[in-house]
Amino acid sequence: MKHQTPPEWFIRGFTLVELVITLVLIGILSALGIGLLAAPSAYSAGAARDQFVSTALLAQKHALAGGPSNSVNFRYEQEGSELLFRVTRNGDELAVRSADASDLDFSPLDFSVDFDSQGHLSGGNEILVSFEAGSSEQACISKLGFAYAGGCR
Repeated sequence: MKHQTPPEWFIRGFTLVELVITLVLIGILSALGIGLLAAPSAYSAGAARDQFVSTALLAQKHALAGGPSNSVNFRYEQEGSELLFRVTRNGDELAVRSADASDLDFSPLDFSVDFDSQGHLSGGNEILVSFEAGSSEQACISKLGFAYAGGCR
């Protein structure tokens, strides 16, 4: 059996600079990763806000697609350790989404809003909702019915 020499890149190895840069990058990534694992409740406020915004936009789309005489209701309620976001039209449930509410504080506690057939809020006032769990997150539904992350402008 003939002995084969390994390729040149295998013999050469890594330089000290390459090793140090690799260790620094691993250190940075692990520091970021530990932050994510150390306080997962800090991210539940952001997740709840994102679910709120996406479900409110879904409710607005259902209102726009429903025809001139239909209105769509969007509300959230807490059931056990979950925050449920519900979209209904004429009593029929169109969508239900949820977020973990075990470490979550939110206001207002009782939330319900109707979208008219043009996708606007029936009440006419913008609505600010806050979610807190290690961090504070806000979402707004404008007078025109558009939901977005952040405070009302």
